Amino acid sequence: MGYLLLGFYFMICFDSLLYSSTKMKIKIRNNKVSFDTSTPKMLINTAQAVDNALQLKSLLKDVEIFYAVKSLIDPRVIEALKPSVDGFDVASLGEVTDLMKLGIKPDKMVFSNPVKIPDHIKRAYKLGVRYFAYDSLEEISKLSQLAPGSSVYLRILVPDQDSKFPLSSKFGVDPVHAVAYASMAVEAGLNFRGITFHVGSQSQTIVAWQHALQLAGGTIENIQKADIEVNFLNIGGGFPAKYQNGDSINIEEVAEVINKSLDEYIPQGIRVIAEPGRYISADCASIYTTVIGKEHRPGGSTWLYLDMGAFQGLIEPLEVPSLRYPVTNVDREMNKPKHFVLTGPTCDAADTLGHDYMLPDDTSIGDVLKIDAAGAYSIVYASTFNGFRPPKIEYAKRGTKW
Repeated sequence: MGYLLLGFYFMICFDSLLYSSTKMKIKIRNNKVSFDTSTPKMLINTAQAVDNALQLKSLLKDVEIFYAVKSLIDPRVIEALKPSVDGFDVASLGEVTDLMKLGIKPDKMVFSNPVKIPDHIKRAYKLGVRYFAYDSLEEISKLSQLAPGSSVYLRILVPDQDSKFPLSSKFGVDPVHAVAYASMAVEAGLNFRGITFHVGSQSQTIVAWQHALQLAGGTIENIQKADIEVNFLNIGGGFPAKYQNGDSINIEEVAEVINKSLDEYIPQGIRVIAEPGRYISADCASIYTTVIGKEHRPGGSTWLYLDMGAFQGLIEPLEVPSLRYPVTNVDREMNKPKHFVLTGPTCDAADTLGHDYMLPDDTSIGDVLKIDAAGAYSIVYASTFNGFRPPKIEYAKRGTKW
């Protein structure tokens, strides 16, 4: 019993010593550089977004680029993109009015959300939006009443199982019903224009576009055989951004397949647009966050607690655990790498970015981590859950490159 008590005594002494040394290290660090109280922050490089848009535009032959503002609707990004894109894809009345405040005219917008709030249809139409997507009989009824005579395009279902964010379970009508849905839109007094599809966000294979465009070509042919004019094709988004482990395909390969498939499957004289969001906005922003805690959890893992997490804008890893941001420690060299769990500051256990991020093994409280490729679907998701604020936004100086 005496030995057991002596053992407990030494354990307590060791823990106290460890706590004191850690506390001293933090104190010395604070005296030297202090905690970076400016974090969390997002640094946006608008020039990178413009470069991405122009690159895609140069690669896709005769395809108009309509930026999907849902991915990042930052005012300076929109202003920078205005001269470089052909228009903007919107999903709500809020996005319509936000763009109009920035001088974007409604005739430069396409409302591609297939299922819309009725009042959003009515007010967007009144403001001047004329292109609307649909994929149901109910939406035809809503559009015919609230946006009479507007131009509409049918969202068809295409394979998207090779994307990180599949959308087919929620949107799209089976192409076998396309002729009927087109005919009903015409009978309802709507101006049927054509079709649209989406291969899923962050698609991982080039054949996704080939299959989709082959389906689209056959669908267009069937609709035309029913004496319904088709002059519009929206090939959606899905263009992959670069994250931590790279992607199996690059944008040049994607563009090559799209161009070849457009020539092979789509009739001449049809206006073609694309709606890239993630590809344009992902790598135009980085997030800086400070390590506020470090714990060795049961099972041998070491957790780093950050001053921002999923609910302040880094929620996509909760949807797709395989999505990993490039993360670096800006204060330390990677002399001896170690796997860490990165988690946020809230009381929610789900507020975790990933369980195997490689960082310097001496990463400590007060270190600043840089999370790259964080522009897409991040700040637009941010909330103030638990009272924690979203990151402050700053902008890189003109001409700055990462």
